[in-house]
Amino acid sequence: MDAVTPAPEKSPRGRPRSTTSHQAVLNAVARLLEEQHQDYESLTIEGIAAEAGVGKQTIYRWWSTKASVLLEAILAGHVKMHIGEVQDTGHLGDDLRQWVQVLRDSVFNAQSVSLARSLISAAIVEEVNFEDYLTQNSLELTAVPYKRLAAEADRGGLRKDADLSAAFGALVYPIILRLISGVTPEPEWFDALVDVVVDGVGR
Repeated sequence: MDAVTPAPEKSPRGRPRSTTSHQAVLNAVARLLEEQHQDYESLTIEGIAAEAGVGKQTIYRWWSTKASVLLEAILAGHVKMHIGEVQDTGHLGDDLRQWVQVLRDSVFNAQSVSLARSLISAAIVEEVNFEDYLTQNSLELTAVPYKRLAAEADRGGLRKDADLSAAFGALVYPIILRLISGVTPEPEWFDALVDVVVDGVGR
């Protein structure tokens, strides 16, 4: 997949955005989440401002909510989602089934549901085209399965006309939808989803 192109910055109302302060805020979010181990619920605009060394109103001039700040930090690569790798045992179906079950156990919880819903809401407000990012390798949720599918294609395990973007979309998008809905599917649902994808691209 092509390297991600950073989203164009919106022109904020009022004074122009300071590049230094902008980066300080995004870096502060990353430190709070990854080094100080705050979760989304405990993250606050006040806390981000203090960590970044800027005023709270500086943040509100550029972002309307903490979800908007976090969304940009994720899309710009400052915050990683830490999605586990897909093993490569040589059997695509088994590898993907193992991965989605780990995903089910680690991601489907109240904290992740709240985060996912907030990020989607922020993306709507900020008019972010998620499709542009979900079809590139900057987001681990899509980069991880895509890499395993690409490896299978390279060794000739998939149909020559298999569309890898469509394949990982068919795998990941339903999972994202279920996460946003707050409903945790049974393990059998995940296995069936993998079977549909693998059968669709397999030789």
